[in-house]
Amino acid sequence: MTKYRKYSDPYSVNVQRFSIYYDRSGRAKSNPQVGDEITVKIVEVDGEGRGIGYHNDSKVVVPRAVLGEKVRVVVRKIENGVLYASVAERLGISRK
Repeated sequence: MTKYRKYSDPYSVNVQRFSIYYDRSGRAKSNPQVGDEITVKIVEVDGEGRGIGYHNDSKVVVPRAVLGEKVRVVVRKIENGVLYASVAERLGISRK
């Protein structure tokens, strides 16, 4: 209980931040910003031939990406919750 001594009400504290275990949801805690690198699997292709992937329920648009490809991208622009990114590294294609 020594971790909670500085809190007046220990029952209102977010105990997950004191946990030694990882977050089971597997998602990042914060949304990516411009300049961040993220890994995305391309699951769709839009009408202009750009690859579409998803990261934290945000749509990621990646030009010159192939369907089924896993890529590490750099976020270049964010508009209306849509991330526009460019390919930094190609990690391979899964045909599943």
